[in-house]
Amino acid sequence: PVEGAFIYGAGGGSKPITDFVQGKVELDDSGGVVVDENMETSANGVFAIGDIRNTPYKQVVVAAADGCIAAMSIEKFLKGRKIIKVDWVHK
Repeated sequence: PVEGAFIYGAGGGSKPITDFVQGKVELDDSGGVVVDENMETSANGVFAIGDIRNTPYKQVVVAAADGCIAAMSIEKFLKGRKIIKVDWVHK
C-alpha cells in the first residue's frame, strides 16, 4: 500500500514570476533572474534566491543554500567588505 506521494510538475510549466523586476534586473532566456556566485543580480545591492533564479534544481535545500549565500553576501555588501567574514575564524 502507498501511504504518500510527492507530485512534482516538471517539464514545461515552471516559469518564475518575475514581472515585478522586469527592466530592473537581468533575466535569462527562461525568465529567471540572473545572479552571480554571491546571489547578486545585475542591480547593485539587489540579491535573488530560490526558484526566482529558475535553476533546474527545484528543491528547498537549494533555496536554503541560496539564502545562506545571499545573507553572507548582503552582510559583506552592507559592511563594505571585500571578502565574506565567516564566524568560525577568530583572530
